[in-house]
Formats: sequence, C-alpha cells, structure tokens
Amino acid sequence: MVERGLRGHAETQNALAQALASAGLEPRSPRPEEPNFDLAWQRGDVVYVAEVKSISEQNGERQLRLGLGQVLRYRDLLRRQGSLVTAVLVAERRPSDASWRRLCDELGVILIAPGDFDAVLD
Repeated sequence: MVERGLRGHAETQNALAQALASAGLEPRSPRPEEPNFDLAWQRGDVVYVAEVKSISEQNGERQLRLGLGQVLRYRDLLRRQGSLVTAVLVAERRPSDASWRRLCDELGVILIAPGDFDAVLD
C-alpha cells in the first residue's frame, strides 16, 4: 500500500512537471529558505505552490485534508516572504466527493488531478 502511494505520488508529480515544462513553465523544488512543498513554478509575478497527494478510496479524505493544510501553510509562509502566491492541491485522481472542489474554491486553492492540468497552464 505504501509503495502504491509513493508510486502514485511520484507519477502525478512527474506528470505535472512535464505538463508545466511543455507549456514553457519551469517546475522547481523548494529553495533552502522555502517550505518543503512538492513543486512550484512562476507565471509573471505569481508563484504557484503545489502539494501532491496520492489518494485511494480508503485514504482520500485523510490525504486531501492533509494536503489542503500543507498547501495553505506553504502559501502563507511564501506570502510572508513577499511573494504573490497561488496554492494548488494536486490529487492523484479526482476526489469522489465533489464538495472538495467547492471547499478549495472557497479557500482560493486550485484543486487539480491528471487531466485537469490545463487549469494551471492557461
């Protein structure tokens, strides 16, 4: 189960990084002074910070709660460093509970899964 989660996380993160690079955006890892996010990129003056979560039917709720908390924290810390920041929660697959999209919208977090990457590329 852990191996599946790690593989799903890596595959999702790599797919997003590839989509960003194909769109002419440079995906990057955290710098020493930044929090330990999974991926970031910049478009104009805005830094996008992403947390990637592998999810299954059994752990989806817990993983999404964890990821949402992480990306909100990363956004806050980067804003305190003076950046304009957009938070992105990346799920390995679309959540079965549609209320996650509404909640993320209310909090100003972009929720995406593979197949939805255009939401951060346009």
